[in-house]
Amino acid sequence: MTDPLVTVTKPGRPLQGKRPMTGSERKRAQRMRDRRTVIDAIGNEMNAPLRALLDLLGRVEASEPARHSARRAWLAFGQRYGFVTITPQGDLIENQAAKPHHEG
Repeated sequence: MTDPLVTVTKPGRPLQGKRPMTGSERKRAQRMRDRRTVIDAIGNEMNAPLRALLDLLGRVEASEPARHSARRAWLAFGQRYGFVTITPQGDLIENQAAKPHHEG
């Protein structure tokens, strides 16, 4: 008695239907995920990934709401890396201890 033929897919590229995704399809899916992450970061800048914060900062000149979102992203970025502190009253304090590192 013989065993039925079993098809084993190779690990690697995810399937798109019955075939592996092409490079351009994978890149398009990545761009869509990145866009979705940036959209989800708006209004939730404190918990957003670094890449989403950088994208929000890049949109500073797009519109007034984008400017506000970029400001919140900058404050979240500053708090995360210690060069900005926001007091409970909402005042902004730039930390003097965090100075730019100069090679020399």
